[in-house]
Amino acid sequence: MTRAPCFVALAALAACAPPSPSAAPAPPAASAPAEGSLMTLTVREVREDGWSGRLVDVAFTRGPDRGVRVLPSERPRPLPELVARVSPPQPFAAIDGGFYDTDERPMGLVRTGGRDVSPLGERGGSGVLYVEDGVPHIVHRDDYRASARVMEALQSIDRLVDDGASLVAETASPRRAARAAVALDQEGTLHLVVAFDERAVLTSSDARIELGPDSTRSGPTIGEWAALLARAPAEGGVGARVALGLDGGVSTSLVVKSEGRSLTIVPHHATINALVVSVNDS
Repeated sequence: MTRAPCFVALAALAACAPPSPSAAPAPPAASAPAEGSLMTLTVREVREDGWSGRLVDVAFTRGPDRGVRVLPSERPRPLPELVARVSPPQPFAAIDGGFYDTDERPMGLVRTGGRDVSPLGERGGSGVLYVEDGVPHIVHRDDYRASARVMEALQSIDRLVDDGASLVAETASPRRAARAAVALDQEGTLHLVVAFDERAVLTSSDARIELGPDSTRSGPTIGEWAALLARAPAEGGVGARVALGLDGGVSTSLVVKSEGRSLTIVPHHATINALVVSVNDS
């Protein structure tokens, strides 16, 4: 499909933790450098063939003060409700997590605080985000290895990007929906990303966007979503090296809070778990 993208940067914020003693830079898969993490929120307008809306990208650079948590729930709840129960330290961002079945149970691995809440399973999807020794990774489920060093892990449907390229086949479903994903770029920056069509928006203000039932009928296809995640930032994308799809559609949601800016994307429905990333995590 031919696309004519138009990306306009609308907002950005940053919050720095007090720096600790510096250390030599390390490659993305190694231990994080000692300088403090940085959180940046970017909202872009996106106009492409088939949909027109917004891309919201919350990026956390690498650092020892960057904390990643999986937040489970005993039943599906709206993301703002889940976040309010734990009150993460600011600045932080939270995004809806993996999928759940018709019995309202998580589909696949959910691990938090070093304990499995739900086991790894084929129905849960092809990808796993896990945090080992404080460093996040996104791998195929067959490459995931349980370890006492893995404190947080979440399985979801599906891996979208690997080695900077889309994994979505040309025969993938053309269904359109609002989308959510977690991604890592070449520098090890962690991105929480959502995209939605303006037709899905019920109400909108600087601090709150409420999505409606059209969040499951409008937005990018799964192939367009993967391509947008892999696309270079200079071309309006995220620049993902690896990316894992999260439960979008009517579950698409995001909460961002810092001293300078708050933004809540309210889902039309709910999520069974969430990813929470914070700076100065205790």
